[in-house]
Amino acid sequence: MEKDIVAAASFYKHVRFFNEAYNDLPAAVRDELVAACALTAEEVRGVVTMGFYADGTVFIETDGAADDFDYDEIGARLVIDRLTAEKTELLRGLQLWYVAFRTDEGKNILQGT
Repeated sequence: MEKDIVAAASFYKHVRFFNEAYNDLPAAVRDELVAACALTAEEVRGVVTMGFYADGTVFIETDGAADDFDYDEIGARLVIDRLTAEKTELLRGLQLWYVAFRTDEGKNILQGT
């Protein structure tokens, strides 16, 4: 399934990323997404990406560097599960926003056609 990354952060390079294609999200939401990725990347000591599948489903993934034998994939999954539970309202809102403003079906509904 096709993915579109919205925000990401890397523990290794100490960088944060926000996809400018999503600048129409409210600034507070953009900041919260980037902060969540950065804090999670530090906690899992890896790379965190957050975005949408084409149907609007939100995904959060982690990965470690190929030569990082200390990266704990199972522990990282637990951290992502906790983040998902803590940010349920935000993630549901993001999914609704995506469907409403980024899919043809949502645009048709908003335009009343």
